[in-house]
Amino acid sequence: MSADRLRSEIAWLSAKLRRRRRQDDLTALDLRGQIAERLAELRDPGAEAWLRALVADQTRVFGARHHATLASWFLIAARCSQTGRVDEALELFASVRAAYAYVRGPDHDAVVHCGYAIANALFDAGRYAQAIDAFRALGGTEFTVDIARAQVKLARFDEAEQTLRAVSPEEAAFVRATIQAELGAPGPLIEQMRALPVTDPDDPEAARMWLAYGLLLAGAAEEAAAEASAVVTARLRHPGPEDRLTWEARVLLARALAETDRLADAEHYARAALASALLPPGHPILLHALAALARVRFRRGEWAAAVETYEFAVEGFEVVLGAEHPQTRKAADALAAARDAAGGVAG
Repeated sequence: MSADRLRSEIAWLSAKLRRRRRQDDLTALDLRGQIAERLAELRDPGAEAWLRALVADQTRVFGARHHATLASWFLIAARCSQTGRVDEALELFASVRAAYAYVRGPDHDAVVHCGYAIANALFDAGRYAQAIDAFRALGGTEFTVDIARAQVKLARFDEAEQTLRAVSPEEAAFVRATIQAELGAPGPLIEQMRALPVTDPDDPEAARMWLAYGLLLAGAAEEAAAEASAVVTARLRHPGPEDRLTWEARVLLARALAETDRLADAEHYARAALASALLPPGHPILLHALAALARVRFRRGEWAAAVETYEFAVEGFEVVLGAEHPQTRKAADALAAARDAAGGVAG
């Protein structure tokens, strides 16, 4: 549903809610729940405060294990994941899943839905190996593409291709395009993403993010920066600066700018992400921000600072992605170049 449609429905429901004498009778709680769902879908910054006030009344009126109460806790957990509070999100998702399993049985759709949310939260946290295990534990072929996405993040491209054999070519197309891009042929990814804003007008920013990434891999840093800048501008207006995907867009912009002569801007966006992102240490987004900052220092000839920053980035990539991951090797090569430059100056 489009953002405008969601806001229109929120305004209509809010008008109905204001006419209620009590805010905690059954009708009012239902209206508040509908508003909460739309705020969550809109990724509104005020969604969590609204949800926590709602869940307090739902717990008092319905009880802690009522489906409406659990649905609100689920949305709170999702908001925690969106804003980078990974451990809190995982704890809440697990608690909601356990409650659903107790009330409705371990095979109920709500239990599976919580398991899928946990797997996605692990993926968004950069814990790709754990995410693969979580997706596999759910069973069924509907999670095949998700498994392949996580394998691509770990640069396990052959495994991802093998995984994708279980789904149709249409379902596998996007992941296969990302594999090609990572292996040095970003053309198919760029082509797909240029078409997406037309075919999927409700989510053009996701397409522009991937388009910018493909352009960056293709060496078109200026165009990549323009696309990423448009995403950052849009996302800062909505859903706001605290959203995890907003930080990711800022880092992508910093990476693109670092490959051009706009070094001050690149440093600004990298530092903004490092300073404000509520992400656990070692998260891939933060490591990419560090690498971008190191690149800026290198291009400025600040060799010692570049070496120090690259060392942190390489160490982090080794822990999260492994020593043989292409991103780790790329950062290690940059570190070696910085060390050579620093040694040459010292000599």
